[in-house]
Amino acid sequence: MPGPVEIKKVVYGGLGLAHFEDRTLFIPFTAPGDRVLFELTSEKKKCLFGLPAGIETPSPSRIEPECPVFGRCGGCHMLHMGYADELAIKRETVVESLERIGRIKIEISGVTPCPARFGYRNNTLFRVDERGKPGFLRHESTEVVPFPEAGCLLLPDEMRTAISALPAESLVPGSEVRVRIDRYGKVHFWGLRDRVSPPDLLMEAGGFQFPVMPDSFFQVNRLLNGALIGKALSLPVKARRNLLDLYCGCGFFTLPFSAVVEKAVGIERDPGSYRSGMAAKRLNAAGNVTFRNEIVEKEIFRVREADLVIVDPPRSGMPAAAMKGLVKLRPEEIIMISCEPPTFSRDAAKLIEAGYSLSSVHVVDMFPGTYHVETLGHFLRS
Repeated sequence: MPGPVEIKKVVYGGLGLAHFEDRTLFIPFTAPGDRVLFELTSEKKKCLFGLPAGIETPSPSRIEPECPVFGRCGGCHMLHMGYADELAIKRETVVESLERIGRIKIEISGVTPCPARFGYRNNTLFRVDERGKPGFLRHESTEVVPFPEAGCLLLPDEMRTAISALPAESLVPGSEVRVRIDRYGKVHFWGLRDRVSPPDLLMEAGGFQFPVMPDSFFQVNRLLNGALIGKALSLPVKARRNLLDLYCGCGFFTLPFSAVVEKAVGIERDPGSYRSGMAAKRLNAAGNVTFRNEIVEKEIFRVREADLVIVDPPRSGMPAAAMKGLVKLRPEEIIMISCEPPTFSRDAAKLIEAGYSLSSVHVVDMFPGTYHVETLGHFLRS
């Protein structure tokens, strides 16, 4: 068993970085300052990857995880550290991604923490193992790790109680089950054997109501969704005539911004999200909003005018065609929201190369316990 090695820092992905035999080594579930024994699992180019096999000397940041299956279940990555340390690491990973990938040096304007580390998720997809037990997949595996007796701590009490109360005959071994909690605190399931699921559910964020289809995207943090919208609205945006919202989903940002612009257009490829957006437009009486059920990479070239663009792209970032169309459109201001700092940094660099300046970057911790973190960037045309 190799080691011990000292973890120098935690990089994006929740991986502890160390050095072994003149090579960079990445080990999950470790903390800066840990001296760790490890098992090598793979190597890529000049990097090694391993799993912890024992902590010889624990980091001052290390705590006892509150979840008994942490380290086996792949749902969380950072419960072995205190929340303040988690936030500091997330801030640093955003800074490092901007500098290393984007060649951008900028001060982070602030970090918005989650009011609670646990109980924040309004939506999850769990697996059912061969014995009919619900759980999440093991870290880097297809094996299901059943939920502990108290359930997944990231889920609110109502969801944990509802999952634990499911009778065995409801669960199909080998299946996936979607569970969501609506704005009223009622829990809904999709994928159970013995019950009819609703076609949609009503969600709320930022004072707006959204009828959401079961598989459609909606921001997952019920404790911070309003704050995320509020932070975007608080940016010193001067362009207020024509808003274009790319990858708009159900109108999560389109509708709140419709109150401060003359006209808003949202483009969304997913039919379910588009229908949700149309229903939300009617429900919230947003008469100056138009939704288009189109592919962003194609439809953006048909847009004639936009002085403000909001873009919340998939985790993989802006496709090349969408970036080309955005640059060609030349809006005065762009707000980019991303849960993937490396792709945010890549896209930010492209916008800067096209003549924009990155005015501010703010971090919102929408995903406590995991390595994921939401980043808001405000770009101004030079």
